[in-house]
Amino acid sequence: MLSIQELLRSNGREHLATYSLATLANFLLSVPQYVAVNTALELAVIPKGTTASLIAQYGSGTGLVLDFLRSGLIFQGVLAVLVVGLAGAATSRRGWKWQYPLTGVFVSTYLAYHLGGKFLNALGWIGVLETSGVNVSDVYGYLFWFGLATAVCYLIAILVLRRSYGKLKEERAILAVSG
Repeated sequence: MLSIQELLRSNGREHLATYSLATLANFLLSVPQYVAVNTALELAVIPKGTTASLIAQYGSGTGLVLDFLRSGLIFQGVLAVLVVGLAGAATSRRGWKWQYPLTGVFVSTYLAYHLGGKFLNALGWIGVLETSGVNVSDVYGYLFWFGLATAVCYLIAILVLRRSYGKLKEERAILAVSG
């Protein structure tokens, strides 16, 4: 089992930056999604699934916040496991050349899948609002600007992962020459 120090020693700054950018991207998309769902709840549109049960149990305001916290914590947990796996692949003695990029692909794919799903969910709620006769231009505006910021965060996270691989490759080349 690797210690925390060993995990952080190998590209710790880049891994923390990837985690932070992914967290920021998730939060940025949560804002327009929250606005759309909250507006729908004000119009007495009942959501489905766990959101509906939390709202029925705790009320619309608290239930909605709890639903967003629950989904955010699940996202953070899965992302943390993936980033720790990325750090573990970086500390691997053998096979790091395929383990690290493959784990990086898992991180970027999960992030893209989650953010894409969140974006589509917000669009779905906007569609519900629009069919209810609500002026959704403000919510579309939120989704556009926050979605753009999310895309920038995602792109930077991918570039940080790429830089991390390059840095790891240089470190391993130096070790191979000196060892």
